[in-house]
Amino acid sequence: TVAAQEHQDLPFEQVVELVQPSRSLSHAPLFQAVLVWQNLPAGRLDLGELRLEAVEVPRVSAQFDMTLSLAQTGGTISGGLEYATALFDRGTIERWAGYFVRLLEGMVADARAPVDRLPLQGEAERHRVLVEWNATAADYPQDVCVHELFEAQAERTPAAVAVVHEERRLSYAELNTQANRLAHHLRGLGVKPDDRVAICIARSPEMIVGLLAILKAGGAYVPLDPAYPPERLAFMVQDSAPVALLVGGGALDVLPVVQAELAASGVPVLDIGADAAQWAEAPARNPARSEVGLAASHLAYVIYTSGSTGTPKGAMNGHRAVVNRLLWMQDAYALDGGDAVLQKTPFSFDVSVWEFFWPLLAGARLVMARPEGHKDPAYLVEVIRRERITTLHFVPSMLQIFVEYAEAGSCT
Repeated sequence: TVAAQEHQDLPFEQVVELVQPSRSLSHAPLFQAVLVWQNLPAGRLDLGELRLEAVEVPRVSAQFDMTLSLAQTGGTISGGLEYATALFDRGTIERWAGYFVRLLEGMVADARAPVDRLPLQGEAERHRVLVEWNATAADYPQDVCVHELFEAQAERTPAAVAVVHEERRLSYAELNTQANRLAHHLRGLGVKPDDRVAICIARSPEMIVGLLAILKAGGAYVPLDPAYPPERLAFMVQDSAPVALLVGGGALDVLPVVQAELAASGVPVLDIGADAAQWAEAPARNPARSEVGLAASHLAYVIYTSGSTGTPKGAMNGHRAVVNRLLWMQDAYALDGGDAVLQKTPFSFDVSVWEFFWPLLAGARLVMARPEGHKDPAYLVEVIRRERITTLHFVPSMLQIFVEYAEAGSCT
Protein backbone atom coordinates (compact mmCIF):
# COMPACT_ATOMS: atom_id res chain seq x y z
CA THR A 1 0.00 0.00 0.00
CA VAL A 2 2.82 2.38 0.86
CA ALA A 3 4.53 1.60 -2.45
CA ALA A 4 1.28 2.30 -4.29
CA GLN A 5 1.27 5.78 -2.82
CA GLU A 6 4.04 6.63 -5.29
CA HIS A 7 1.37 6.59 -7.99
CA GLN A 8 -1.35 8.44 -6.09
CA ASP A 9 -1.37 11.34 -8.56
CA LEU A 10 -2.42 9.13 -11.46
CA PRO A 11 -6.15 9.70 -12.23
CA PHE A 12 -8.37 6.68 -11.67
CA GLU A 13 -9.78 6.97 -15.20
CA GLN A 14 -6.28 6.46 -16.62
CA VAL A 15 -5.76 3.39 -14.45
CA VAL A 16 -8.99 1.87 -15.80
CA GLU A 17 -7.98 2.80 -19.34
CA LEU A 18 -4.59 1.11 -18.99
CA VAL A 19 -5.81 -2.05 -17.21
CA GLN A 20 -8.84 -2.44 -19.51
CA PRO A 21 -10.90 -4.67 -17.18
CA SER A 22 -14.16 -6.28 -18.25
CA ARG A 23 -16.80 -3.58 -17.87
CA SER A 24 -20.28 -3.99 -16.45
CA LEU A 25 -22.94 -1.45 -15.52
CA SER A 26 -23.73 -3.49 -12.41
CA HIS A 27 -20.48 -2.74 -10.58
CA ALA A 28 -17.47 -0.43 -10.55
CA PRO A 29 -14.34 -1.52 -12.46
CA LEU A 30 -11.20 -2.89 -10.75
CA PHE A 31 -12.68 -3.10 -7.24
CA GLN A 32 -16.03 -3.05 -5.50
CA ALA A 33 -15.11 -2.69 -1.80
CA VAL A 34 -13.36 0.36 -0.34
CA LEU A 35 -11.68 1.14 2.97
CA VAL A 36 -11.35 4.86 3.73
CA TRP A 37 -9.01 5.80 6.57
CA GLN A 38 -9.08 9.46 7.60
CA ASN A 39 -6.32 10.49 9.96
CA LEU A 40 -6.85 14.22 9.88
CA PRO A 41 -7.17 15.40 13.50
CA ALA A 42 -10.83 16.01 14.36
CA GLY A 43 -11.72 16.20 10.68
CA ARG A 44 -9.86 19.50 10.39
CA LEU A 45 -6.68 20.62 8.64
CA ASP A 46 -4.90 23.89 9.51
CA LEU A 47 -2.63 25.40 6.84
CA GLY A 48 -1.49 28.66 8.43
CA GLU A 49 -4.25 31.15 7.84
CA LEU A 50 -6.27 28.54 5.87
CA ARG A 51 -8.43 26.06 7.80
CA LEU A 52 -10.11 23.08 6.05
CA GLU A 53 -12.94 21.22 7.76
CA ALA A 54 -14.82 18.06 6.67
CA VAL A 55 -18.40 18.64 5.55
CA GLU A 56 -21.03 15.84 5.67
CA VAL A 57 -22.67 15.51 2.26
CA PRO A 58 -25.76 13.28 2.28
CA ARG A 59 -25.64 10.57 -0.39
CA VAL A 60 -28.57 9.15 -2.32
CA SER A 61 -26.69 6.18 -3.79
CA ALA A 62 -23.65 4.06 -2.98
CA GLN A 63 -20.61 4.54 -5.21
CA PHE A 64 -19.38 0.99 -4.58
CA ASP A 65 -20.81 -2.27 -3.34
CA MET A 66 -19.48 -1.44 0.11
CA THR A 67 -17.39 1.36 1.66
CA LEU A 68 -16.04 1.25 5.21
CA SER A 69 -15.01 4.73 6.36
CA LEU A 70 -13.04 5.13 9.59
CA ALA A 71 -11.42 8.09 11.31
CA GLN A 72 -9.42 8.60 14.49
CA THR A 73 -10.70 11.33 16.74
CA GLY A 74 -8.91 11.79 20.03
CA GLY A 75 -8.64 8.36 21.61
CA THR A 76 -11.40 6.69 19.59
CA ILE A 77 -11.93 5.27 16.11
CA SER A 78 -15.36 5.90 14.61
CA GLY A 79 -16.91 5.45 11.21
CA GLY A 80 -19.65 3.85 9.20
CA LEU A 81 -20.55 1.42 6.45
CA GLU A 82 -22.09 2.54 3.18
CA TYR A 83 -23.53 -0.27 1.10
CA ALA A 84 -25.64 -0.97 -1.97
CA THR A 85 -29.13 -1.88 -0.76
CA ALA A 86 -29.71 -3.83 -3.97
CA LEU A 87 -27.07 -6.29 -2.77
CA PHE A 88 -27.25 -6.33 1.04
CA ASP A 89 -29.90 -6.27 3.75
CA ARG A 90 -29.44 -3.98 6.74
CA GLY A 91 -29.39 -7.00 9.06
CA THR A 92 -26.49 -8.52 7.11
CA ILE A 93 -24.46 -5.33 7.32
CA GLU A 94 -25.12 -4.99 11.06
CA ARG A 95 -23.98 -8.58 11.56
CA TRP A 96 -20.79 -7.94 9.57
CA ALA A 97 -20.11 -4.81 11.56
CA GLY A 98 -20.29 -6.99 14.65
CA TYR A 99 -17.73 -9.34 13.10
CA PHE A 100 -15.40 -6.43 12.47
CA VAL A 101 -15.68 -5.21 16.08
CA ARG A 102 -14.97 -8.72 17.39
CA LEU A 103 -11.98 -8.95 15.05
CA LEU A 104 -10.55 -5.72 16.48
CA GLU A 105 -11.23 -6.90 20.03
CA GLY A 106 -9.37 -10.12 19.26
CA MET A 107 -6.38 -8.15 17.97
CA VAL A 108 -6.28 -6.11 21.16
CA ALA A 109 -6.63 -9.20 23.34
CA ASP A 110 -3.74 -11.02 21.61
CA ALA A 111 -1.55 -8.89 19.38
CA ARG A 112 0.53 -11.94 18.36
CA ALA A 113 -2.37 -14.12 17.17
CA PRO A 114 -2.32 -15.08 13.46
CA VAL A 115 -5.03 -13.27 11.53
CA ASP A 116 -6.78 -16.50 10.53
CA ARG A 117 -7.15 -17.41 14.23
CA LEU A 118 -8.89 -14.20 15.26
CA PRO A 119 -12.57 -14.49 16.25
CA LEU A 120 -15.43 -13.26 14.08
CA GLN A 121 -18.61 -14.76 15.53
CA GLY A 122 -20.07 -14.58 19.00
CA GLU A 123 -20.60 -17.78 20.98
CA ALA A 124 -24.32 -17.99 20.17
CA GLU A 125 -23.74 -17.71 16.43
CA ARG A 126 -20.80 -20.12 16.51
CA HIS A 127 -22.99 -22.66 18.28
CA ARG A 128 -25.75 -22.20 15.72
CA VAL A 129 -23.42 -22.60 12.73
CA LEU A 130 -21.20 -25.37 14.07
CA VAL A 131 -23.65 -27.37 16.18
CA GLU A 132 -27.29 -26.62 15.37
CA TRP A 133 -26.92 -26.44 11.58
CA ASN A 134 -24.86 -29.64 11.60
CA ALA A 135 -27.33 -31.61 13.70
CA THR A 136 -28.22 -33.77 10.71
CA ALA A 137 -28.01 -37.21 12.31
CA ALA A 138 -30.93 -39.41 11.28
CA ASP A 139 -31.80 -43.06 11.62
CA TYR A 140 -32.01 -44.91 8.32
CA PRO A 141 -31.39 -48.53 7.26
CA GLN A 142 -27.64 -49.08 7.19
CA ASP A 143 -27.66 -52.38 5.36
CA VAL A 144 -30.16 -51.90 2.52
CA CYS A 145 -29.18 -51.80 -1.15
CA VAL A 146 -30.74 -49.47 -3.71
CA HIS A 147 -32.54 -52.14 -5.70
CA GLU A 148 -33.96 -53.70 -2.54
CA LEU A 149 -35.98 -50.52 -1.94
CA PHE A 150 -37.49 -51.03 -5.40
CA GLU A 151 -38.11 -54.74 -4.78
CA ALA A 152 -40.03 -53.93 -1.59
CA GLN A 153 -42.23 -51.45 -3.50
CA ALA A 154 -42.79 -53.94 -6.33
CA GLU A 155 -44.09 -56.39 -3.75
CA ARG A 156 -46.46 -53.75 -2.32
CA THR A 157 -47.84 -52.45 -5.64
CA PRO A 158 -47.08 -55.02 -8.38
CA ALA A 159 -49.82 -53.80 -10.74
CA ALA A 160 -49.02 -50.09 -10.49
CA VAL A 161 -47.32 -48.39 -13.44
CA ALA A 162 -43.59 -48.05 -12.75
CA VAL A 163 -42.09 -46.74 -16.02
CA VAL A 164 -43.62 -44.70 -18.83
CA HIS A 165 -41.90 -43.94 -22.13
CA GLU A 166 -43.95 -42.48 -24.98
CA GLU A 167 -46.71 -45.08 -25.46
CA ARG A 168 -45.02 -47.85 -23.47
CA ARG A 169 -45.90 -48.77 -19.90
CA LEU A 170 -44.22 -51.22 -17.52
CA SER A 171 -45.78 -52.21 -14.20
CA TYR A 172 -43.69 -52.68 -11.08
CA ALA A 173 -44.06 -56.46 -11.41
CA GLU A 174 -43.06 -56.46 -15.09
CA LEU A 175 -40.06 -54.22 -14.49
CA ASN A 176 -38.90 -56.34 -11.57
CA THR A 177 -39.29 -59.61 -13.49
CA GLN A 178 -37.39 -58.35 -16.54
CA ALA A 179 -34.58 -56.98 -14.37
CA ASN A 180 -34.40 -60.22 -12.38
CA ARG A 181 -34.05 -62.41 -15.48
CA LEU A 182 -31.22 -60.26 -16.84
CA ALA A 183 -29.59 -60.12 -13.39
CA HIS A 184 -29.47 -63.92 -13.15
CA HIS A 185 -27.94 -64.02 -16.64
CA LEU A 186 -25.27 -61.50 -15.60
CA ARG A 187 -24.57 -63.60 -12.53
CA GLY A 188 -24.05 -66.55 -14.84
CA LEU A 189 -21.45 -64.51 -16.74
CA GLY A 190 -19.51 -64.08 -13.50
CA VAL A 191 -20.61 -60.59 -12.36
CA LYS A 192 -19.96 -60.19 -8.64
CA PRO A 193 -19.95 -57.35 -6.06
CA ASP A 194 -17.84 -54.31 -6.99
CA ASP A 195 -17.50 -55.50 -10.61
CA ARG A 196 -18.21 -52.72 -13.07
CA VAL A 197 -20.77 -53.31 -15.81
CA ALA A 198 -20.85 -50.69 -18.55
CA ILE A 199 -24.18 -49.71 -20.08
CA CYS A 200 -24.48 -47.75 -23.33
CA ILE A 201 -28.11 -47.15 -24.19
CA ALA A 202 -30.48 -44.33 -25.05
CA ARG A 203 -33.16 -43.25 -22.54
CA SER A 204 -35.82 -45.99 -22.58
CA PRO A 205 -37.47 -48.62 -20.34
CA GLU A 206 -34.58 -50.94 -21.30
CA MET A 207 -32.22 -48.50 -19.62
CA ILE A 208 -34.07 -48.93 -16.30
CA VAL A 209 -34.17 -52.72 -16.74
CA GLY A 210 -30.41 -52.71 -17.34
CA LEU A 211 -29.56 -50.49 -14.37
CA LEU A 212 -31.66 -52.55 -11.95
CA ALA A 213 -30.30 -55.81 -13.36
CA ILE A 214 -26.69 -54.69 -12.84
CA LEU A 215 -27.41 -53.74 -9.22
CA LYS A 216 -29.35 -56.94 -8.55
CA ALA A 217 -26.44 -58.99 -9.94
CA GLY A 218 -24.13 -57.23 -7.46
CA GLY A 219 -22.34 -55.05 -10.00
CA ALA A 220 -21.86 -51.29 -10.24
CA TYR A 221 -23.13 -49.63 -13.38
CA VAL A 222 -20.91 -47.39 -15.51
CA PRO A 223 -23.09 -45.19 -17.77
CA LEU A 224 -21.73 -44.57 -21.26
CA ASP A 225 -23.76 -41.76 -22.80
CA PRO A 226 -24.26 -42.44 -26.54
CA ALA A 227 -24.05 -38.65 -27.09
CA TYR A 228 -20.44 -38.58 -25.85
CA PRO A 229 -17.52 -38.45 -28.31
CA PRO A 230 -16.24 -41.96 -29.12
CA GLU A 231 -12.77 -41.11 -27.78
CA ARG A 232 -14.18 -40.24 -24.36
CA LEU A 233 -16.23 -43.43 -24.26
CA ALA A 234 -13.17 -45.47 -25.19
CA PHE A 235 -11.23 -43.88 -22.33
CA MET A 236 -14.00 -44.58 -19.81
CA VAL A 237 -14.21 -48.21 -20.87
CA GLN A 238 -10.45 -48.62 -20.63
CA ASP A 239 -10.29 -46.88 -17.25
CA SER A 240 -13.24 -48.62 -15.56
CA ALA A 241 -12.36 -52.12 -16.86
CA PRO A 242 -15.96 -53.45 -17.00
CA VAL A 243 -16.63 -57.18 -16.92
CA ALA A 244 -19.63 -56.84 -19.27
CA LEU A 245 -21.31 -54.28 -21.52
CA LEU A 246 -25.05 -53.78 -21.96
CA VAL A 247 -26.16 -51.96 -25.10
CA GLY A 248 -29.43 -50.93 -26.68
CA GLY A 249 -31.04 -48.90 -29.42
CA GLY A 250 -29.80 -45.39 -30.03
CA ALA A 251 -26.17 -46.19 -29.32
CA LEU A 252 -25.25 -47.74 -32.65
CA ASP A 253 -23.02 -44.87 -33.82
CA VAL A 254 -20.56 -45.18 -30.95
CA LEU A 255 -20.81 -48.89 -30.24
CA PRO A 256 -18.04 -49.94 -32.68
CA VAL A 257 -15.54 -47.81 -30.75
CA VAL A 258 -16.68 -49.15 -27.37
CA GLN A 259 -16.78 -52.75 -28.54
CA ALA A 260 -13.35 -52.44 -30.14
CA GLU A 261 -11.98 -51.32 -26.79
CA LEU A 262 -13.44 -54.45 -25.15
CA ALA A 263 -12.70 -56.98 -27.88
CA ALA A 264 -9.15 -57.73 -26.82
CA SER A 265 -10.19 -58.63 -23.28
CA GLY A 266 -13.12 -60.82 -24.31
CA VAL A 267 -15.71 -58.84 -22.36
CA PRO A 268 -19.24 -60.03 -23.26
CA VAL A 269 -21.57 -57.53 -24.97
CA LEU A 270 -25.34 -57.97 -24.49
CA ASP A 271 -28.06 -56.16 -26.43
CA ILE A 272 -30.93 -55.79 -23.95
CA GLY A 273 -33.48 -55.83 -26.77
CA ALA A 274 -32.06 -58.12 -29.45
CA ASP A 275 -30.51 -60.69 -27.07
CA ALA A 276 -33.40 -60.91 -24.61
CA ALA A 277 -34.14 -64.50 -25.66
CA GLN A 278 -30.87 -65.56 -24.00
CA TRP A 279 -32.31 -64.87 -20.52
CA ALA A 280 -36.03 -65.27 -21.23
CA GLU A 281 -36.08 -68.52 -19.24
CA ALA A 282 -33.88 -67.27 -16.38
CA PRO A 283 -35.48 -67.19 -12.90
CA ALA A 284 -38.00 -64.38 -12.36
CA ARG A 285 -37.33 -64.18 -8.61
CA ASN A 286 -35.20 -61.58 -6.89
CA PRO A 287 -31.56 -62.74 -6.59
CA ALA A 288 -31.02 -63.56 -2.92
CA ARG A 289 -28.59 -61.36 -1.01
CA SER A 290 -26.82 -64.50 0.26
CA GLU A 291 -26.16 -65.94 -3.19
CA VAL A 292 -24.90 -62.62 -4.56
CA GLY A 293 -22.71 -61.82 -1.54
CA LEU A 294 -23.74 -58.18 -1.72
CA ALA A 295 -23.54 -55.63 1.11
CA ALA A 296 -24.50 -51.96 1.37
CA SER A 297 -20.81 -51.06 1.37
CA HIS A 298 -20.35 -52.37 -2.18
CA LEU A 299 -20.34 -50.09 -5.23
CA ALA A 300 -23.60 -49.01 -6.84
CA TYR A 301 -22.22 -46.96 -9.72
CA VAL A 302 -19.17 -45.27 -11.23
CA ILE A 303 -20.00 -41.97 -12.94
CA TYR A 304 -17.25 -40.00 -14.65
CA THR A 305 -16.64 -36.31 -14.09
CA SER A 306 -16.74 -33.90 -17.02
CA GLY A 307 -12.96 -33.70 -17.30
CA SER A 308 -13.13 -29.90 -17.50
CA THR A 309 -10.16 -29.67 -15.11
CA GLY A 310 -8.17 -32.46 -16.74
CA THR A 311 -8.71 -36.16 -17.30
CA PRO A 312 -12.23 -37.42 -16.43
CA LYS A 313 -12.30 -39.29 -13.13
CA GLY A 314 -14.62 -42.10 -12.13
CA ALA A 315 -16.55 -41.13 -8.99
CA MET A 316 -17.52 -44.27 -7.08
CA ASN A 317 -20.56 -44.40 -4.80
CA GLY A 318 -21.77 -47.27 -2.65
CA HIS A 319 -25.31 -48.44 -1.94
CA ARG A 320 -25.40 -47.06 1.62
CA ALA A 321 -24.67 -43.49 0.49
CA VAL A 322 -27.27 -43.60 -2.29
CA VAL A 323 -29.90 -45.10 0.03
CA ASN A 324 -29.20 -42.33 2.54
CA ARG A 325 -29.80 -39.71 -0.14
CA LEU A 326 -32.96 -41.39 -1.49
CA LEU A 327 -34.55 -41.82 1.93
CA TRP A 328 -33.74 -38.21 2.84
CA MET A 329 -35.48 -37.05 -0.35
CA GLN A 330 -38.51 -39.21 0.40
CA ASP A 331 -38.66 -37.85 3.94
CA ALA A 332 -38.40 -34.27 2.65
CA TYR A 333 -40.75 -34.48 -0.35
CA ALA A 334 -42.92 -37.56 0.32
CA LEU A 335 -43.70 -39.01 -3.11
CA ASP A 336 -46.60 -41.45 -3.34
CA GLY A 337 -48.55 -43.37 -5.97
CA GLY A 338 -50.13 -40.19 -7.28
CA ASP A 339 -46.82 -38.64 -8.26
CA ALA A 340 -45.00 -38.72 -11.58
CA VAL A 341 -41.29 -37.86 -11.85
CA LEU A 342 -39.86 -36.78 -15.20
CA GLN A 343 -36.51 -38.44 -15.87
CA LYS A 344 -34.70 -36.10 -18.24
CA THR A 345 -31.13 -35.86 -16.92
CA PRO A 346 -28.57 -37.82 -18.99
CA PHE A 347 -27.51 -40.83 -16.94
CA SER A 348 -23.90 -39.70 -17.14
CA PHE A 349 -24.79 -37.03 -14.50
CA ASP A 350 -25.38 -37.94 -10.88
CA VAL A 351 -28.75 -36.15 -10.65
CA SER A 352 -30.08 -39.02 -12.76
CA VAL A 353 -29.41 -41.45 -9.89
CA TRP A 354 -32.23 -40.09 -7.74
CA GLU A 355 -34.41 -39.50 -10.80
CA PHE A 356 -34.23 -43.23 -11.56
CA PHE A 357 -34.58 -44.77 -8.12
CA TRP A 358 -36.47 -42.30 -5.91
CA PRO A 359 -39.88 -42.70 -7.64
CA LEU A 360 -39.40 -46.48 -7.77
CA LEU A 361 -39.07 -46.79 -3.99
CA ALA A 362 -42.24 -44.75 -3.42
CA GLY A 363 -44.70 -46.30 -5.88
CA ALA A 364 -44.66 -43.26 -8.17
CA ARG A 365 -44.45 -43.26 -11.98
CA LEU A 366 -41.05 -42.79 -13.58
CA VAL A 367 -41.72 -40.95 -16.86
CA MET A 368 -38.76 -41.07 -19.22
CA ALA A 369 -38.27 -38.16 -21.60
CA ARG A 370 -37.32 -39.08 -25.12
CA PRO A 371 -33.59 -38.91 -25.95
CA GLU A 372 -32.43 -35.26 -26.17
CA GLY A 373 -35.94 -34.18 -25.14
CA HIS A 374 -34.55 -32.36 -22.11
CA LYS A 375 -33.27 -29.66 -24.49
CA ASP A 376 -36.67 -28.88 -26.04
CA PRO A 377 -39.02 -26.64 -23.97
CA ALA A 378 -41.99 -27.36 -26.26
CA TYR A 379 -41.60 -31.10 -25.79
CA LEU A 380 -41.14 -30.72 -22.02
CA VAL A 381 -44.37 -28.72 -21.75
CA GLU A 382 -46.16 -31.40 -23.75
CA VAL A 383 -44.95 -34.32 -21.65
CA ILE A 384 -45.46 -32.47 -18.33
CA ARG A 385 -49.10 -31.83 -19.26
CA ARG A 386 -49.79 -35.22 -20.83
CA GLU A 387 -48.27 -37.31 -18.02
CA ARG A 388 -49.32 -34.95 -15.19
CA ILE A 389 -45.72 -34.57 -13.98
CA THR A 390 -45.48 -33.46 -10.35
CA THR A 391 -41.69 -33.47 -9.86
CA LEU A 392 -38.76 -32.62 -12.10
CA HIS A 393 -35.25 -31.22 -11.87
CA PHE A 394 -33.66 -28.30 -13.72
CA VAL A 395 -30.21 -26.80 -13.51
CA PRO A 396 -30.59 -22.98 -13.30
CA SER A 397 -29.54 -22.26 -16.88
CA MET A 398 -32.06 -24.74 -18.33
CA LEU A 399 -34.77 -23.54 -15.94
CA GLN A 400 -34.28 -19.98 -17.20
CA ILE A 401 -34.81 -21.10 -20.79
CA PHE A 402 -37.85 -23.17 -19.82
CA VAL A 403 -39.70 -20.50 -17.82
CA GLU A 404 -39.13 -17.95 -20.59
CA TYR A 405 -40.93 -20.26 -23.02
CA ALA A 406 -44.43 -18.84 -23.56
CA GLU A 407 -46.29 -22.11 -22.98
CA ALA A 408 -44.54 -23.01 -19.72
CA GLY A 409 -47.31 -21.28 -17.78
CA SER A 410 -49.77 -23.94 -18.92
CA CYS A 411 -47.98 -26.58 -16.82
CA THR A 412 -49.93 -27.08 -13.60
